Amino acid sequence: MTSTWNWAAPLPTGVPGTDWTGTPAARPVSGGYTLSGHWRLPSAADAMPWVALPLADGRRSSAGTDAEQNGPDLFVVPAKNLLTTGRLPSSRGDSRPASGPVSRPADVYAVVDVYVPVGFSTYTTGKPLYASDAAFHWTAIAALALGAARRMTDALAGSTPGTTPPHPAAAADGQAAELAAVLHDERLSLAATVHGLPTARHVLPQVLEARLAQQVRQVAIVVRHVLAEVYQQVLSVDTMGDRHDLVSIIETSSPILQHALFAGEMLPPVDSTPLRKR
Repeated sequence: MTSTWNWAAPLPTGVPGTDWTGTPAARPVSGGYTLSGHWRLPSAADAMPWVALPLADGRRSSAGTDAEQNGPDLFVVPAKNLLTTGRLPSSRGDSRPASGPVSRPADVYAVVDVYVPVGFSTYTTGKPLYASDAAFHWTAIAALALGAARRMTDALAGSTPGTTPPHPAAAADGQAAELAAVLHDERLSLAATVHGLPTARHVLPQVLEARLAQQVRQVAIVVRHVLAEVYQQVLSVDTMGDRHDLVSIIETSSPILQHALFAGEMLPPVDSTPLRKR
C-alpha cells in the first residue's frame, strides 16, 4: 500500500536541504528508521500536528540491505519534533546564521535522529492520496488492520494451515474464538458504514466523513485490544527459548497497526481546501 499510494500528500511537505550538514538521511533500525536533516516547510505547517519530510534525491544511509536501500523516501513525523535552526540558506545553497532579531520562527527546521516507525513512511513516487481521498484511505487501512488481527487470532487458535497451536489449552482456543467474534462484529460494522457511501474520489459530506473517521478509530482500538491479548498469550507460553510462531505475525503486522492507529489523526477530516491540489 505504501509503495503504491503516497498517503502523506495532504500534509505540509518539506523541501530537503542540500548542503553537507543538512542533507536528509534515513538509517534503518529495528521497526523503522532514524531520520536526520534540514527541511524548509510551508507556512501551513505551523497549524498542522504532522508534517511529511522527504529525502533529497532518495538519499539513504549506506547501512542496510538492498531492500532497505530501496525503501521509503518520505517520512511523517510530529511537528513537535522539528527544531528551528535559526539559519537561513544563502543564494549559493549553503547556510549562514540569521542576522538581527527574528520576528517569527525561521522556516528552516532540523530533525536529529528522530525515530519514525515503518507505518509512518511511504514513497514520493506513489500515487498521491489527497484529503478528498480520505474515505478510500481510511477504509483500506481499516480493512488491512482487521485482516492482520484475524491472522493473529487464527494462529492463536492453531487454525492456520501448517501451523502448530501456540497454546494447546482450551482456554487459549476460547480466547481466540472470542477475539475472532469481536473482529467479525467490527468488520460488519465497518461494512455497514461504508455501504452506500459515494463512489471513490468523491468528497464525502461532512457528517458521513466524520462517521467513517470515527469507525476507523474504533477499528484501531479493537485491533489494538486484540494485539494486546495475543501478545499476552505469547508471553505466557514457555517456548524453551525458541521464537514463538505468533511473533513473526505481530512483527509483519506492526506497520499496518501503527498506521491504522494514527490514520485518523494524520489525515483528519478537512473542512476547507486541501493543502495540495491535484
